[in-house]
Amino acid sequence: MSKLENAHWGDVCERVDTCALTGAAAFVAGIPRTEILVNGPLWCYFYALRYLEHGAYDMAERFHGSQPDNTAVVYGSEKYILAALKRLQEEGREPELLFIESSCSMSLIGDDLNGIAAKAALPCPYVTMDCGGLIGGFVEGYTKAALSVLDKCLELPAQAQKQVINLLGQTDFYLHGRDDTEEMVRLLHKAGYRVQAVRGSGSSLEKLRYLGNAQLNIVTNEELGLPIAEYLKKRCGTPYILAGLPYGIEGTKSWLAKIGEALPTTSLGDVYAEAEFVAEHLTSLLNDVRCQWGDLWADRIIISGPPTQALCLGEAVRREWVDTSELLLCCQRKLPHNAPEVYCKAADAIYISGEKEFPWKDIAHFTGSILLLGSSSESSLLYRQGRTDFINCNIAFPAKEEIYLTKQPLVGLEGSKQLVQKIWNAYIKQCIQKQGKV
Repeated sequence: MSKLENAHWGDVCERVDTCALTGAAAFVAGIPRTEILVNGPLWCYFYALRYLEHGAYDMAERFHGSQPDNTAVVYGSEKYILAALKRLQEEGREPELLFIESSCSMSLIGDDLNGIAAKAALPCPYVTMDCGGLIGGFVEGYTKAALSVLDKCLELPAQAQKQVINLLGQTDFYLHGRDDTEEMVRLLHKAGYRVQAVRGSGSSLEKLRYLGNAQLNIVTNEELGLPIAEYLKKRCGTPYILAGLPYGIEGTKSWLAKIGEALPTTSLGDVYAEAEFVAEHLTSLLNDVRCQWGDLWADRIIISGPPTQALCLGEAVRREWVDTSELLLCCQRKLPHNAPEVYCKAADAIYISGEKEFPWKDIAHFTGSILLLGSSSESSLLYRQGRTDFINCNIAFPAKEEIYLTKQPLVGLEGSKQLVQKIWNAYIKQCIQKQGKV
C-alpha cells in the first residue's frame, strides 16, 4: 500500500493514486519496443492494463501476465514465469528490453526474478524488479523502474554536448501527458535547445543510453523526475533544475527564462514573439465572449491532481485566466524536495493527501460558485453531496465523462489555448443551464 498516513487501499488505488506495479509499467511502457511481464494474479494484471490503456490503446500487445494460481503464494511462481517467457519466445517476440515485475502477493514470496529470467536464456536484455503496491504508489514504481533501467543501460559520457538537454519527469500516462511532452519539446527546440531524450515518454532505449551527454537536465514533474536527476548528477555530473510545468502564457515565458538562466540561448526571442501573438489573439477573442457572457468568475477554484501539475496550474489559473476569491489546491502526494510555495504563491490553501486532507464534505455547504479542475473522482464526490452547479474540467485521470481523440496539450502556448477554451466552454454551458432554469 502507498505510504500515506491514514490512507485506505481504496483511496490509493481508486481515487488519488495507482499501485507501484502500474507506475513501474508506465515508465517502461513509455519506451518504444519494450515489453512487460507482470508476475501476479489476473486482477493485478487487468487493473494495471486498464490504467495504461488510457495512454496507449494497444498496450495489451506488449503487456503480458504470468497468471500464477493460488498455490504460487506457498510454492513460488517460477514455473509460471518460465512458462510465460517460453510463450513469448515461441511467439517470436524480441523486444529491445523486457521488464519483469512482481505484484504485491508475489513479492512476498521472495522469488529470485533475475535468476529465473537467467534460466530462460532470453534473446533480449531484461530488467527484473519487485514493485508491488506494498512499496508505494505510482511514483515509487515509476522512479524505481527508471533507476533500474538506467543501471542496466546507461553509458558514461565522454563529454557533454552543447545546448543538449533532457526532460525528466514526463509520462504518457498522466492525462494529456504525451501531448504535454510534445509541446514542451516544440518550445525548447524553438528556443534553440536540442532535446536529446524524454525519459518515460517516447524516447528510445538507445537515446536513454546517452542521457549523460546533456549539458542540463530539466525536471518537470518533480515527483517523477527528481530521483532520476539526482542519479544522473551523481553518476554523470550533469546539473539539473527543477523547472516545473509551463502552464499559461506568462508561465511559459517564466519557465523558459528559468531554463535560459541555467543554460543561456540566443533564440528565446522567437518563443516570446509567439507568446505575444497568442496573448493578443486570446485577448481579442475573449473580449468578444465577455460581451455576451460576462467575466469569468468563480467564488472558489479547486484544483486537484499530481502535485507539480496542481501547483503550477493553480498559479496560471489565478494569475492569468480566472478571477476568484479563493484558490484551493489538493496535491495527490507530497513533493520530494520543494515546498509547494516554490511553484505556486497564488493559492489560499494547499492540501496534501496523507498530511492535510481536503475538506470535500464541507464543499457541499458552500453556497458560492465553484470551478473544479481535477478528475472524475473529485467531481463525483461533489455530485454525491448534491452539488451539480459547479464548473467542471478534467485535468487528471480518471476522466470518465469525456473522450480525447485529438491532441490536447495543457502546457505551453498551445496548452494555454486548450485550457482557456475548456474552462470558458464549461462556464458558458453552465450559464445556459442556469438560464434554462429561470
